[in-house]
Amino acid sequence: MTDSRTPSGRHASLYRYQALSPIDQPQVHIRFAGTFEGNEVIWDARLHTLRYEYEQSRLQQVLPPATFRQYIYIHPAQGERLPITVALNVPQFDEPAILKTIIMIHNYKRLRFGRHEFGQPVSFSS
Repeated sequence: MTDSRTPSGRHASLYRYQALSPIDQPQVHIRFAGTFEGNEVIWDARLHTLRYEYEQSRLQQVLPPATFRQYIYIHPAQGERLPITVALNVPQFDEPAILKTIIMIHNYKRLRFGRHEFGQPVSFSS
């Protein structure tokens, strides 16, 4: 796991994560410790930008929706790992965006299995 710092610069092991793909990309794969429904878990997180979601729908030759919304999708557990997909309206997932996403997941009080959309819809054009 990387020795990360909080956005305010204070050291906090709570925000450490393991990068499983290069960062500073529109799609990254990380793992980090946390809790879900009162249990300790290892979040196996795939972080996507909304633009990445739009581009993927175009590449798959699927008519993309008119708008996209940010979301958190918690998949069924795989042993001690809990897969989660997060799509945010950010240009890419650099270190600050990754840390903010981890903090958001740690602080989200009503997380449940399934997809949870939030924020205003975002439109893209070719």
